[in-house]
Amino acid sequence: MFSDFSWAKRKAINIVFYQKSVSNLRAINNQNLYPYSDMRPVPDNQEAFMSNTTRTSILIEITERLNLPQFQQIHPQQPEAPSNTDAATVATTTPSNMAPSNTTTDDPIAQDLNATAFHLHEVCEISGDSYEILDNPRPIQLPKLPGTPAYLAQALLTSNGRPGAAASTAAVAATSTCHFLLIRLREKSTDIIAYIVVPHAGLENAADAGAVAREEMFAHEAMAKVVESFEIRDYGLFC
Repeated sequence: MFSDFSWAKRKAINIVFYQKSVSNLRAINNQNLYPYSDMRPVPDNQEAFMSNTTRTSILIEITERLNLPQFQQIHPQQPEAPSNTDAATVATTTPSNMAPSNTTTDDPIAQDLNATAFHLHEVCEISGDSYEILDNPRPIQLPKLPGTPAYLAQALLTSNGRPGAAASTAAVAATSTCHFLLIRLREKSTDIIAYIVVPHAGLENAADAGAVAREEMFAHEAMAKVVESFEIRDYGLFC
């Protein structure tokens, strides 16, 4: 991904996402979402938001549109399953298994599915040590961007214990859920990514047994609000 975007482009996304979507998110679960940039620098092509009460985060990013030549260059080889690992399990954690590999210029949907798979793969690699696809990429309609290709997916991330951590915690793998949205702007050679990461650590250990379920419900409703309200007010910013 690249960050060669002007402040104006970032601000346009910030206005749309923060004023329209995040205001709606606050009404969903009474959570205090605040811009992550209030705490530390955020790349110019991103806007990030954090919950004050949990570790749930929402991130939106403008990035270069993946195209067919890039798919042909970076399409990963299907790994061989280790002898002690079920082959089907390995397949579910590789982006090449999430979308057709024989993508052509005559198959735009397959290209979009591949793009979704690779963007999701990149996010999951950054956010965890391994991941499993819970919901394969599927096309959706954006009410305020009719005709614009958009895709939803969901993954379960697993992060292993940190080296040097206490024995009681090193063996415990932490899980998170990634709710993922890709919006493809063909004419502007741009992909827009929005994703919500819900860390389960802390929630699982809380006295409240329903904490994880409620946070996941919040993430589902939050993503639905993003889909419902996301819009681009000035396409000239992408020229």
